[in-house]
Amino acid sequence: MDALTELIATLRVLRSPDGCPWDRKQTLADWCRYLLDETYEFQDVLDLTDPDATADELGDVLFVALSCALWLEEHGHPGLEAAAARARAKIVRRHPHVFGDRTANTAEEGLQHWREAKAAEARARGEEPAPFLGALPRSMPALRRALAVQRRVAEVGFEWETAAQVWAKLLEEGRELHEVLPLDDRARLQDELGDVLFSVVNLARFLDVDPEAALGGTVAKFAARFGHVERALRARGRALEDATLAEMDALWEEAKGTVPPPA
Repeated sequence: MDALTELIATLRVLRSPDGCPWDRKQTLADWCRYLLDETYEFQDVLDLTDPDATADELGDVLFVALSCALWLEEHGHPGLEAAAARARAKIVRRHPHVFGDRTANTAEEGLQHWREAKAAEARARGEEPAPFLGALPRSMPALRRALAVQRRVAEVGFEWETAAQVWAKLLEEGRELHEVLPLDDRARLQDELGDVLFSVVNLARFLDVDPEAALGGTVAKFAARFGHVERALRARGRALEDATLAEMDALWEEAKGTVPPPA
């Protein structure tokens, strides 16, 4: 823990009047944005092929999370000590099968204890029971939020029976989107396109495919192939802006057979 203590002390110096003006200028919203960015960067190295990179990116996440806590402390809000104490107390309360007299032989039983403890905390605060889907963060990316919603309602049986049914629903939503394409109605288009995307996420879940990973892989594949188009045009002394669509299409088809998929 010496390294953690030294890191906190270093951050306090960094944010002091004699420290870094840039760090002092950042707002809590800024730090929260950086926390998301650094978390994505950490996620990029989760294949563990480079242990140093994994430790480095996790260190960045820790640095920004601690900066959030120190910002709160500096502005008169409960800071690092309070956050750590509350986190520990919450973990103990929500794991009665570890720190109490309850038992849990499966991950599902452990999750149920967590939810029961969370509901008890809300009742103790005099709060109304939260809506079944009310705990999902509004700021969660829509793709992840859709997946979380679908997984949650499936737990109580609100679920399709087969992947074929989900596929049929996707086709139905596709037809409805097709019907509104000629209309000059942006609200309807957005609504119908949202239905299609939600159904695609549902199908991915049924097929046990992470839609985020699937889409990420496709984006990476597209970028690799378009990179081939750009390099081939440059080799001919041409810029992308000067190429015709036919030229780019031909090079794209060439890339499909020569550019390996990203690792």
